[in-house]
Amino acid sequence: MKAELPGGKTVMAHVADPGRLEELLYTGNRVLIIHAPEGSERKTKWSLVAAKDPTGWILVNTGYHRRIAAALLSGPHSPVEHAKKLQAEVKAPSGSSRFDFLVNDNIWVETKGCTLKSGKKALFPDAPTSRGVKHVKELTEMTLAGKNTAVVFLVFVRGVDCFAANRLTDPEFADALDTAISAGVKIYAVQIDFDGRNLSYSGNLAITCKAVYSR
Repeated sequence: MKAELPGGKTVMAHVADPGRLEELLYTGNRVLIIHAPEGSERKTKWSLVAAKDPTGWILVNTGYHRRIAAALLSGPHSPVEHAKKLQAEVKAPSGSSRFDFLVNDNIWVETKGCTLKSGKKALFPDAPTSRGVKHVKELTEMTLAGKNTAVVFLVFVRGVDCFAANRLTDPEFADALDTAISAGVKIYAVQIDFDGRNLSYSGNLAITCKAVYSR
């Protein structure tokens, strides 16, 4: 994406988020970008971190998700067990997928970032996600086989009081999530606030089990 620096120079910035981000990335909106480390061989020397909406900065860089999730799972606000042991990028028992974390050797956790809202609902995804469908389906199979599993949505939008799957954008993911909930996969939506410099835990959202229709 193109971004204009305060001095008027236009630069290209890498966008790590695979979603559409139409509500956040549009001509004239303010964005937060950072320069790549010195010596980096990247084609784009800048990376998008966040974009403004009426409530403030919304973190949109998926490259930070793992570190945010690791801090959450290891801290006092972990939605699952407090992680005394946290393994990252762990293969599923079937060997067909890797999940973000294995907590205390017994809880398989996948994390997703949420940057879309409609009214008072936080929605995921904002673009079709075949990878997300695969992960949710496999977690469902693992749950039915007696494993402890969870999906943790990191919600970066404000002004919402519940979370739901976005059926209009990805009906397959919405169906998979509904099936996962019925099977016993634990679903959590955790609000994370970003003020442009610091991240903070803002609470957990209610899960709307019935996926909603919204762009």
